Amino acid sequence: MHYTIAVLCLLVSFHCCFSVPASPRDYKLFADLPKCSTEEDQLSDCVKHIFNTLTPRLKDGNEELKIPPYEPLVLNRTSFQYSSGNVNGRITMRNAKLSGFSTNVAKEVNVKLKDGKVKLRMVTFMPKLNIAGHYKADLQVNQLQLKPKGEFNVTLTNVEATTITDGEVYEKDGHRFFRMKNIDSNPKIGDLHIKANGIFQDPELDQIALNVANQYWRDIYGIMLPETRQYWQPLLLRMFNEALELVPIDGFLKD
Repeated sequence: MHYTIAVLCLLVSFHCCFSVPASPRDYKLFADLPKCSTEEDQLSDCVKHIFNTLTPRLKDGNEELKIPPYEPLVLNRTSFQYSSGNVNGRITMRNAKLSGFSTNVAKEVNVKLKDGKVKLRMVTFMPKLNIAGHYKADLQVNQLQLKPKGEFNVTLTNVEATTITDGEVYEKDGHRFFRMKNIDSNPKIGDLHIKANGIFQDPELDQIALNVANQYWRDIYGIMLPETRQYWQPLLLRMFNEALELVPIDGFLKD
């Protein structure tokens, strides 16, 4: 679940700020977007404007620019190993659909560009995010072995994510591109509500477990987020760099 939150916070910035070309040398950009000055204050405001302009516009995708819809965003399979205290095991999600991304808004953006080096800090906010799909787990809690599987539905409200990255500008095919070296995302949640089945064979025990989880979700979240960070952050870095190889930044920067 926490991997999913982080993925969403970053995927929006990719799907909404860049377009995928028809071929490696056919780079297409949004002609109606402004070109940003490289002055720090103006660059930050310009990137914020582009993000907030394209987020609602591209929720249904763009066939000409070959951008897929992201509302809902579908994750076929997400898995991570968990080990903390008395809980150990693996949790896998399948066919998860995430909805609410089109309401994501950039609140704060700070971009620094100097001598080909880039640093970016962005704070985004989503009023509501819903994640629904199938799950399967193999967990050991103290001496108890659990293998739950079933459906889940998680609703998060007031999701604020702070994303920090640094990288470098390089040249290819006569264009300038951006490559990330590090990335860190920290999502914070106002409230969270979980629905699920298949935790236990007895539906009444399922409900008891869900009541406990919904009551103490802040404690659970605080433990699981750092525990799973080692799995989803390298994946995000690789995913972004593969996408950014096709996206020249010339179309967004003044010479």
